[in-house]
Amino acid sequence: MNERIRKLRRTLDLTQAVFAEKIGMKQNSIALVEGGKRNISDYAIRVICREFNVNEEWLRTGNGEMFNPTPDSELDALAKKYGLSRNARIMIEKFINLKPDQQDAVIHYIKEVASSLDDSDTVSHPVDIAAAEAAYEKSLGIVPKKDCTALNITEDANGNEVVS
Repeated sequence: MNERIRKLRRTLDLTQAVFAEKIGMKQNSIALVEGGKRNISDYAIRVICREFNVNEEWLRTGNGEMFNPTPDSELDALAKKYGLSRNARIMIEKFINLKPDQQDAVIHYIKEVASSLDDSDTVSHPVDIAAAEAAYEKSLGIVPKKDCTALNITEDANGNEVVS
């Protein structure tokens, strides 16, 4: 581990004194650790990982990447994985950067808006069932038969089926 601590410090371009100060140790303690003459405590390992965003597994074993992914790179990976638009990514980023009570307020607001909406505005024109079925079949890769048509079956006032 002593070599990885030295490598980390050099990667960060810090002197032993500055590195030690940032983690609450003395310069000579870091020199002893890097020289393999002293073991570093679990507490100091946790402080190093927290202070410099270091992957603890890498520091202890050498496995994995030296640094943990940054929140931006994780968010970028999610945006790519789910095909998010730029605006959707920004919305998610802004939401996750809110304090928990602010997140709760946003969720409450969205619920209030949703419960206040009525469905009368959602369908402003009749639905063309045949066109909807054709679009659905096309999305599934089904080639529609030319001689088939969609039937709209309803009931008249007497309860009899009416085909249109």
